[in-house]
Amino acid sequence: MSASAHAPARPVRRPIVTGLPTIEVVPSPAPVRGFVAATIACIILFCGALATVFALNTAMVEGAYEIQQKQVLLNDLADTQGTLVDEIAQASTAVELRVRAEALGLVPASEIRHVDLGEGVVSAGIGGNAP
Repeated sequence: MSASAHAPARPVRRPIVTGLPTIEVVPSPAPVRGFVAATIACIILFCGALATVFALNTAMVEGAYEIQQKQVLLNDLADTQGTLVDEIAQASTAVELRVRAEALGLVPASEIRHVDLGEGVVSAGIGGNAP
């Protein structure tokens, strides 16, 4: 075995710095430009969004008010329709029709006749004779 095989490795030498390092002046950050314009743009956008929300809310309230008015009118008309249907049903009964017919001077038919369209004749019905 040789002595060189077990000898420690020689450290790598770093380069030697000569002289002082150069120092440069770093400029200060540039002044912020457009801050006022951006602020004004944000305020305008905020006001526009607020006005839009207000306009939409107002339109929705107006629509709801109109729907409520139409619903009240629809309910009134449904009540009127129900009343009229009840009056028609009452006026259509046989007793009521008889009373109204007698008030107009009508009398019950004594003879009932039938018209036969196929033969073109009027035939006598129950309780009467044909002419």
